[in-house]
Amino acid sequence: MDEWHFIAERKIREGMEEGAFDHLEGAGKPLPLEENPFEDPSLRMANRILKNNGLTPAWIQESKEIEAESRHLQAQAAAPASDFERRVADLNRRIVNFNLRAPALTLHKRTL
Repeated sequence: MDEWHFIAERKIREGMEEGAFDHLEGAGKPLPLEENPFEDPSLRMANRILKNNGLTPAWIQESKEIEAESRHLQAQAAAPASDFERRVADLNRRIVNFNLRAPALTLHKRTL
């Protein structure tokens, strides 16, 4: 670790010993999590308007629909083969399109 890290640690320890952190505003209260700190600032206002009006971004709605269709297909696995294969292919196409629009890799879905 570098010298600055040790200096910062020492200053924090000294402040704690002197009671500098004892009466901070909001102490003992939950953190305000109304805003997502990882949200793109250019999208913050648009997302707030959508949220306040009970709407969701299109990619979230698409994700929910894909999940529902996937569960439905898994339950209907005994359907006629040609119809089942067509529906799986359609769903896989939707999944690929969804993955292109999803804002993060962790949100991507696997094809069937």
